[in-house]
Amino acid sequence: MKKLSFIPALALTALLFLQANPKPEADNLISLHPEAPALPADVKAIVQQKCYGCHNAESKNEKGKAKLDWDALEAAKKSKALATMGKITEELEEGAMPPTRFLENNPDKKLTEEETATLLAWSKGKKK
Repeated sequence: MKKLSFIPALALTALLFLQANPKPEADNLISLHPEAPALPADVKAIVQQKCYGCHNAESKNEKGKAKLDWDALEAAKKSKALATMGKITEELEEGAMPPTRFLENNPDKKLTEEETATLLAWSKGKKK
């Protein structure tokens, strides 16, 4: 009978131990993927100048906001952020961003070849 009372005590001790030792932030993208979401300064400058106007939580552009929110990317877990970075890579390689229709009214938002290369290197996880 004493052995049966030992099991709940052991289970309670294990539970207390697990609660006392918080899970490391292994899902935090910053710790596992140094290039994202903590944007390097050069990438952040491009994003703020050319992308952030449509791709943020307060944007009036509902479609742009739904497709990519830079603020949410920085807070995302590794798997979601890496998937988003893959989509960013695809859009950049296809030349789909910024959209041609948007550029008609905002030609200053067109990405230069150097800016595109910088964003692609970051989205592919390559260090310069």
